[in-house]
Amino acid sequence: MNFKSLRLYVLIAWASLKRNWIFALAGFIAVAIIVLLQIKFHFLYSANTVRIGLIGTYQQHDLPREVTELISAGLVEVDQNQRIKPNLVIGWEVNNDATVYKFKLQDGLRWSDGTMLVASDLEFPIPNTAVSYPDDKTIQFNLKEAYSAFPSLLIKPIFRKGTLIGTGPFKVTRIEKSRIFITKIILESSDPKLPVVQIRFYPSEKVAVAGFNLGEVQAILGIGNPKAIQGSPGIALKQKTDYSKIVTILYHVTDKLLSNRSLRQALSYQIPVASGEAVANNPYPASSWAYDKEAKKYFSNEKEANDAMERAELSVSPDLLKSEILLTATPNLSETGKNIVSAWKKLGFDAKLRVESGMPQNFQALLITQSIPVDPDQYYLWHATQTKTNLTKYNSKRVDKDLEDGRKIIKEEDRIAKYFDFQKTILEDAPAAFLYFPKYNIVYLKKIEPYLSKLLSLLGD
Repeated sequence: MNFKSLRLYVLIAWASLKRNWIFALAGFIAVAIIVLLQIKFHFLYSANTVRIGLIGTYQQHDLPREVTELISAGLVEVDQNQRIKPNLVIGWEVNNDATVYKFKLQDGLRWSDGTMLVASDLEFPIPNTAVSYPDDKTIQFNLKEAYSAFPSLLIKPIFRKGTLIGTGPFKVTRIEKSRIFITKIILESSDPKLPVVQIRFYPSEKVAVAGFNLGEVQAILGIGNPKAIQGSPGIALKQKTDYSKIVTILYHVTDKLLSNRSLRQALSYQIPVASGEAVANNPYPASSWAYDKEAKKYFSNEKEANDAMERAELSVSPDLLKSEILLTATPNLSETGKNIVSAWKKLGFDAKLRVESGMPQNFQALLITQSIPVDPDQYYLWHATQTKTNLTKYNSKRVDKDLEDGRKIIKEEDRIAKYFDFQKTILEDAPAAFLYFPKYNIVYLKKIEPYLSKLLSLLGD
């Protein structure tokens, strides 16, 4: 094309633009608005972007593991038998009374921005613990009291002090907030095989489901009621038993009726086995190194329930036995609660169900999902001094001694003896019925399954 032809085209375009300048201006403004909205709200997504929804309100310091484990890793990790093993450290030393721990970092560790990781980069806000850094690869923890389960506290992913810079495959590229709470976080990886991950946080499950239906997210992790979304052929469900939580009935042992041990045993024997769930019958999962397979078992045992009732009748007045037993349950456990109350009625009790959100101030029997530690140390759940977390008000000098000794002893075989006795005693006393380990549910669009599977493998799911 020669110069004269080019000049002719320019003149024609200019003349057309002058005649239609209003339309041209409107088009320019529309394109500008679309670009600005895309930058702000990301209406259009690239093919390798995965949009995930999580339920809960979080700040930067308390992000859930579904986020932090993509960004970084812990000094230690947990094996299939719930033993603690080195991860970012080559190992650790502990003194004879379990009050001083020294962890040695692996060689060549780097943060996701490429800088070398040194021990003093790290911060550990652990109560009653003084942290020091003898050299660039050593972290020393001085505890005020002996605590043999201390390494289990270091499972959480580490970050460079005051930042969200970690050691993992992803790094944070954008954070959006509403006041102090994070509403959206975007993660990107230098690995081209991994997608961009956009995570939205919803204050409730109902709002999260609405976000999924509107297309804001392609998956919801940890949804309590997957049936609220399932139904479309393009939607799938993944489930995995979550052994970090346990569905339990807590009996208030100071209640006039439930203070009787035989009566609590009768109630526990009468509880139906939870169909399709990983039955617990124990405060520990069967995979735990401290689990006693010979420990007492309950559930769906009518004969033992009747025998226990006969023992209870020897010391409980007939009028008291006729009094009401109120089972309080959280909304997501209401169906389980109905089955339990129905079974208790067959035993002759005036049993009723109350569904209540949040933690009730007062209860007789409480059906709830509790978090349990990786280590078998359940001191804060069952020791008599733990009035805020020992919700049953259970008080056993034998259990207290087992829990006190178990967290001071270093040798595993000696700890096992203590935790076996703890299981024997607490299951006989029955301050609670340990029902099952709940499911962790993921609802997602089938089209993102390849990318989602990669992300879940990084989370160990």
